[in-house]
Amino acid sequence: MKFLKQYWPVLTIFLILVPLVLSRTFSQNNFRYDAVKWAEPSTLGSNILTLDKLPTLKGDILFINLGDKTEVSEQLKDNTLIINPELILEKKILNKIRKNRGPVILFSEDNSVSARVWMIISEMGIENVYILPDDNREKEN
Repeated sequence: MKFLKQYWPVLTIFLILVPLVLSRTFSQNNFRYDAVKWAEPSTLGSNILTLDKLPTLKGDILFINLGDKTEVSEQLKDNTLIINPELILEKKILNKIRKNRGPVILFSEDNSVSARVWMIISEMGIENVYILPDDNREKEN
């Protein structure tokens, strides 16, 4: 009894950790990283948006121009941020994206830049983010 009283904090932690370790060892679904969940829209193509779908989106649409070389059509000029893709993780920019009450639409001269930024933002847990491919904007101009 004296032994239990003396080491009760260590034994308590040990008894909590043993089931967790066993659970992690024998189960594939516990403590699982959610990258697969966040990347799912990319594999399904549901994160790609066309200009004809813009009117169906609800809320305040925030357009993010990832680079300054891309020409922006009149339809996209309102509520557009021009951001260097390397600065997307700055606190001020992330706060602006998180505070937006509606979809966030990324576009760039290079579609792969938009896709990379989309993956980073979506893995951070920000939802309702879409990519507007370059070929869709060219049709509008």
